[in-house]
Amino acid sequence: MHRRGRIEHEFDIDAAKYTSSLHFDKEILESVILVNIAHVRLLEKAGIIPSELAEKAERYLQEMLAKPPSLDDPRYEDVHMVIEAELTKYVPQIGASLALGKSRNDAVVTAIKLRLKERLLSFHKNCLTFCDAVLRKALAESETIFPVYTHLQRAAPATFGFVMHSYAVRLIKALQHLKVVYELSDESPLGSAAVAGTSVPLDREYSASLLGFSRISQNALESTTSRDFIIAALSCLTLIALILSSLSEELVIFSSEEFALIEFPEEFSATSSIMPQKRNPVVVEISRTKLAELLGLLTSTTVMAARQASGYSLDLQQITPKLWQALEIMEETLHMMTKLIPSLKINKDRCMAACSPPTGIVEVANYLSLKHKIPFRDAHAFAGRISRLLYEGGLNENLLQKTKAEFNTNIPLTLDELMNLMEPKRVVHSYMTVGSANPELVRHAVKDSMMNLEEEKRWVRNKMVNLEYALNKLKGQSCLRKTNNSK
Repeated sequence: MHRRGRIEHEFDIDAAKYTSSLHFDKEILESVILVNIAHVRLLEKAGIIPSELAEKAERYLQEMLAKPPSLDDPRYEDVHMVIEAELTKYVPQIGASLALGKSRNDAVVTAIKLRLKERLLSFHKNCLTFCDAVLRKALAESETIFPVYTHLQRAAPATFGFVMHSYAVRLIKALQHLKVVYELSDESPLGSAAVAGTSVPLDREYSASLLGFSRISQNALESTTSRDFIIAALSCLTLIALILSSLSEELVIFSSEEFALIEFPEEFSATSSIMPQKRNPVVVEISRTKLAELLGLLTSTTVMAARQASGYSLDLQQITPKLWQALEIMEETLHMMTKLIPSLKINKDRCMAACSPPTGIVEVANYLSLKHKIPFRDAHAFAGRISRLLYEGGLNENLLQKTKAEFNTNIPLTLDELMNLMEPKRVVHSYMTVGSANPELVRHAVKDSMMNLEEEKRWVRNKMVNLEYALNKLKGQSCLRKTNNSK
C-alpha cells in the first residue's frame, strides 16, 4: 500500500510486485515485530502515547509473533508496511503513530542485525559441532600413517590425524572472524530514523537494551546506509567455505582409485546411471562447489554496495537476501560434512606404501647433518642421489658404498640403517617441533584445540543466553506489565 505524498497516481501493480521485498522478508518478520514492540515502548517512555494503548498495541504485536500475518499481498511494499497496516486495524491510534521517530531505514537494518546475530550464533554453534567431529577423528587417527603433499607430490610421512587437525585449526581461526562480525552487528541503529536522526525524544540506549544490543550506532547516516557488516559476514562465510572446499577436494582426490588412500563411505556416495562399478563421492563434490556460490554472493553484494552514495536507496534491499542465502548454503554444507567425517576409513596399507622410501628421505639428510656434521646442502645432494636410485629400483649395498665414495663421505651407514631412517613410523615419531606430525604432539595439539573449542562454546552460550533473555522478555512484555500492575 503506497503512501502518495506528492504523488497523485496509484502505484502500478506490476511496479509494486517488481520492487516489493515481501518474498524474502519472511526471514526478518519476527525481528521487525520485535523492533516495533521496542519502538512502542520508546514512544510510551517518552510520554508520546498513553500506557493503556501501548499495552494494547504490544499485546497485539506479540500475538503476531505466534500467528504471523500474511506477506503475500503485493499492494504492500514490504514487511514494515504489513505490520503497520495490521496494527492499525486493531489499535489505529498506535498504528498511525508507528512511524513517529522511526523510518523503515533504521527499522530494517535493526531487524537485519537482530536476525543476523541469531543466525550467526546458530551457525557458530554448528561450526563447533563440525569442528568437534574433526578433532575426534584427528584423535582417533593420530597414529594412522598418511602422506602429506606439496604440489600434489608426496612430501613427507605424516598421519591422518595430523591432516584432520590442520582443518580444525583453520576453522577455529576462522571463527575469530565470525565473532568480529557478531560484534559489528551488535549495534542498534534504531532511533536513527531515515537519515539524520529525529527530533522525537527517543531513548536509544533503552531500545538497544530491549532488543539485546550491547550499544547504539553513533551516526544516523552511517547506520541507515552502511551494509559493511553484511559484506563482513559474507567474507567470513566465504572463508569457511574455502576451508570446507579444500577438505572436500582432498577427500575427492584421496578416495579416487588412483590414490585409494581413503575409503569413501557408501552412504554418502552415488553410482553411475550406466557404469555400475562407480562409487562417486557426490556429497563432497557438491561441498567443494559451495565456495563458488559464496564467492558469487559476496561479489554481487559488494558490487551492489559499491554503487551507493550515502543515504538509503532501494538497491540496499536486494543485498539482504544474499546474506540469508549464504547462511542457508553453509548450514546445509556443515550438516552434511559433520555426518560424513566420522564415517571416513583409511586404507592403511596403501598409505603406508605411499609413505615408504624415499618419501621420508629428508630424514637421511637431517641425520647426516645432525649426527655426522655434514653441511645440509651436501647431505641434501647425497639424499637426492639415494632417492633417484630408489625410484629406479637399483639401490643395493654396493651402490650405496659407491655413492658414499662419490660424495667423499666415510660415514658408517649400511643399507639397512639407511632404509630404517626412512621407515614411515620412525619418521613421524622422530618429529620434535611443536605443531609437527609426531602422533604424541598431534594428540597434545588436538587436546589444546578441544580446550579452545570449549572457550568458543562458552562464548556462544553466553551470547545466546543474553540475547534470548532480552528477546524473550520483550516477547512477554504485556504479561510482565500485568504482573507489575496487579501488585
